This record gives sequence, C-alpha cells and structure tokens, in this order.
Amino acid sequence: DDEAVSRATSVYLVDRCVPMLPEVLSNFACSLRPHEEKYCFSAVFELDDNAQIQNQWFGKTVIYSDHRFAYEEVQTIIETGDGPYKNEIFTLDRLAKILRAERTSKGSIFFDKAEVKFQLDDAGAPTGVYFKTQKDAHKLIEDFMLLANRKVAEFLGKKPKEDNQNNRSKKGDKNDKNADAVVYRIHDVPKDEKLMELNNFVERFGYSVAVGNKTKTAQSINKLLQDVKNKKEQSMIELLAVRSMPKAVYTTKNAGHYGLGFDYYTHFTSPIRRYPDVMVHRLLEAKLNHTHYLKADELELLCKHSSEMEKLASDAERASIKYKQV
Repeated sequence: DDEAVSRATSVYLVDRCVPMLPEVLSNFACSLRPHEEKYCFSAVFELDDNAQIQNQWFGKTVIYSDHRFAYEEVQTIIETGDGPYKNEIFTLDRLAKILRAERTSKGSIFFDKAEVKFQLDDAGAPTGVYFKTQKDAHKLIEDFMLLANRKVAEFLGKKPKEDNQNNRSKKGDKNDKNADAVVYRIHDVPKDEKLMELNNFVERFGYSVAVGNKTKTAQSINKLLQDVKNKKEQSMIELLAVRSMPKAVYTTKNAGHYGLGFDYYTHFTSPIRRYPDVMVHRLLEAKLNHTHYLKADELELLCKHSSEMEKLASDAERASIKYKQV
C-alpha cells in the first residue's frame, strides 16, 4: 500500500509499463485471468432493453472468467456477426450504444483522438508507427466502465432528498463531514476566455463554438469534432479543443464532470493501476459495512497527490511517444 500510494498510478511508456503495484499482484493475483477464480469488488446492474437500470448491487464477489477477449476479436465479432459469445456481445454492444446516445443528449463530449502506436524490435527501437482508433469494442467497455463509475459515485455521494431535512447532522459536526467524504473525479466547466480563443481560431476554417451555455457549448464542441473528421486540419483542431478544457482532477469536493455530462463521477474500475480507485473501493466497503475509512482531510491530501502523480505520468508518457516518433 505504501508503494502504491507513492506512485499513485501505473505509468505506460511506449516500450514498458511501470506498474503501481508489484507485478505479482498486478499481472497475477489481482488480474482477471481466464479459468481462474478471483476475488473482486463488483458493481452489478440489471438493465432493461432500453438500457434503463432496473436493479443495482455493489459487493465483494468471486469472479470466474470463461474467456478473455482482445479488443480486436470482439470488434471482428461485432462486424462479422459471428464468434464465441456472439449473442452476449451483440447485447452489450446494443445497450452500450443506447447509453452513449443518452450521454450525448446530456452534454457528454467525445474526443475520439487517434493514439500513436509503434512497432518495436527486440531492442525496443521503433521500426514502424501507426494510429490506433477507438472502435465499437473499445467504446463498449468504456460505456459500461462509465456506468459503474457513475453509479458508485452516486451511491457514495448522493443524499436521499429526505436527508436534507431530517437526518443531516448540524453543519459544525466534524463527524458528519468525514462520514460524507467521497473521492470524486471532477472536470470543471471550461473558462469562457479559453472557449473564445478556440472559437476565434476555428472560425478561420469556417467552424464555430458556442460560449456561455454549458449544454450548447458541449453540443457545439461535439459538432466541431464531427465536422473536422478526415479534414487536413483535424489533428490540430482536436488538440486545441482538448487544450481548451480544464484538467480533470481527484478531490473530495464534488463539482461534477463537465466532459462526461455527469453530476457524480469517480474512478472505481481500475484499482490495480490507479490509487484513487483503491480509495473508492475502501470507501464503498466502509459504507456497506457502516464503518469509516479515512477522514476528509486525509482523503483530500491523497487526492491532491494522486492528481499530481497522474500529471507526471501523463507528461512521461507524452515524452516517451515524442522520443520514439523522433
């Protein structure tokens, strides 16, 4: 745990991964390997045909994976209509697309930026470069991860309406503040000046970005990203659009996630590679067992550290890519 706190995240360089947890945990004991029983913390949802949640349950489980897919295999099944577990995959894909459409209508922004990937020889020297784009198989996983993250955040942080009147302790009660503390992943609304700068630039290419209204801004950015697809200016405008956004951070003070269009959001799905997810697992366990994990100020310190380490890791990843590109 001390080692995981100090790193706070795994770092993914072009030719290696520096794991947050020792490899014996990250690749073996905690890794979801097929045909092995694994301890797990599960967010289980029962969805109807319209992807509306009928039931949800959070708790500790033992999970047994029947099959481990690569994204490419799932993509082939979606495209060809044939392969192992095809009915399950079709169902998941259909529901994910409904969840995605719902997010879009509520102001979620979609940055479909192509990732630069490399072919490396045995010595780690690049022999080729290619773009990896997000396809339905990737989006399917992302949409269900977002569902789990969002619902865990709501379960931990959302107060039933009657609590406002009846059950809340006095404002000065320290225990109440600590009992309510949650680790959130927040993404603030972009500043008008940044959006104006972006708009002034894209106007030269015949595009525009709405400023001043949260939902309209999100819709106009999505339209911009769609309109520049396969155009010469695509890469540059996508990069500038990303840079006009504030950085997402971890904190105990909820401000919602603008980019995803969620009022409550956290990171729950990757405790092997991100320390905030470990904290969220412990907060969830504490809530289910009616106990406490850490005080609010202790959580906030860990959130600040995790945000700083995430930025360091992301800078290192970018430097690693630039180095191999050269």
